Amino acid sequence: MPSVAQAVLASWSFPPWVTSLNLLTALLYLRGWHSLHRTLPSRFTPGRLASFVTGIATLQIALASPIDAFDPFLLTNHMLQHMLLMMIVPPLVLLGDPVMPLLHGLPRWFARGMAGPILRWRPVILLGRLLTYPPVALLFVSLAMVGWHLSAPYELALRSPGWHEAEHATFLVSSLFFWWPVVQPWPSRARWNSWMLPVYLLLADFVNSVVCAFLVFSERVYYPSYSLVPRLAGISAQNDQVAAGMVMWVIGSIAFLIPAAAITVRLLSPAPPRVARPSRTAQPEPPAVSFILLGLALAMPTAAACYGLFAAEKIDIDGDIVRVQQVSGPFRISVFTAPDPVEKGDFEAAVLVQDADSGRVILDSDVKLGVQTGGKPSGDLEFIRATREQSQNKILQAASLDLPAGDKPVLRVTVHRGSDEGQVACPLEVASGTPSR
Repeated sequence: MPSVAQAVLASWSFPPWVTSLNLLTALLYLRGWHSLHRTLPSRFTPGRLASFVTGIATLQIALASPIDAFDPFLLTNHMLQHMLLMMIVPPLVLLGDPVMPLLHGLPRWFARGMAGPILRWRPVILLGRLLTYPPVALLFVSLAMVGWHLSAPYELALRSPGWHEAEHATFLVSSLFFWWPVVQPWPSRARWNSWMLPVYLLLADFVNSVVCAFLVFSERVYYPSYSLVPRLAGISAQNDQVAAGMVMWVIGSIAFLIPAAAITVRLLSPAPPRVARPSRTAQPEPPAVSFILLGLALAMPTAAACYGLFAAEKIDIDGDIVRVQQVSGPFRISVFTAPDPVEKGDFEAAVLVQDADSGRVILDSDVKLGVQTGGKPSGDLEFIRATREQSQNKILQAASLDLPAGDKPVLRVTVHRGSDEGQVACPLEVASGTPSR
């Protein structure tokens, strides 16, 4: 039987479209970088390739790893995800000078016939200049940072998977705009005095510090959802909030202050003498290399999408509520389902079993679920066994049931471990669009 640590590390997911887009982006960049490295080796170095690929890999980790799976339980976990999306992924991606490699990585007909004209369209140029103009970018990222960490928007993102994805997209996009004038990826040109960049970074650090200080020094739990979920690792909701604020404070300060100091030192240092570099004649690329790279760029994302679409679907509790938390026998049993009213038909539930005294997560219990309707005796119910394999989060045991038509359905959960037994009952409210017969 795996330990809790092993179960946590196994809680990966592979969302098909996110994984496919990340793979496609990385492979297009690799194809374009390979071509440009032959003609501009001093500009498109292996270090820039490593930076870009590391940024894309970090993005995949932020959205598909156990960091994402445990968001509903730990604010600290969720804050670490936000920091990866805002402070780590954007600078790494931009340090790879991604514009030209991605364009060169596209099929020539697409780059010339579609991407090129769009990027040269004047409204697109003006919009890009506006969004990467430092005062506008600072305002954009500050609104994202403060706005999404207010209680109401944050709770909305926890309740709704759609708004949760919108939150992540806002963090990532606004941060790409913010870091653009700091990194200034080639071939873009700076449109602001370099001496203003340290001030720009210090102002962003001030906004980040205000949000962090509010979380660290608040005397109440600011996000009610974290007071309702089962507590893991013995950390209270209040201490979890303090730890989350400290994670945001430390990572944010390092991300803002180190570049500010480096830029200041560079501006105060004398400029090194220019050394003429010998010209290098471009070598034609072997056709086989282009064919292999293009094949990978098409095959790997397609394989990722097919895996996500056809692999067994795992139950994810994003957007679910804690239907009940109850001590029964030696167990503390927590049940997660979609909020009321539920739809008749396919119904998903996940169960967390903990020791009633210590709160330790129990992985080797036998969990079964059944739905009772219309006063049907519980002894006549057909129970379905819940498994950890069915759940994205591997400390939970999950199962899909068929919710039949009937009056006042009740979800019944039984837990067995050796001679120990526990059980809970959860009344359900069926949506009015699926009337009982």
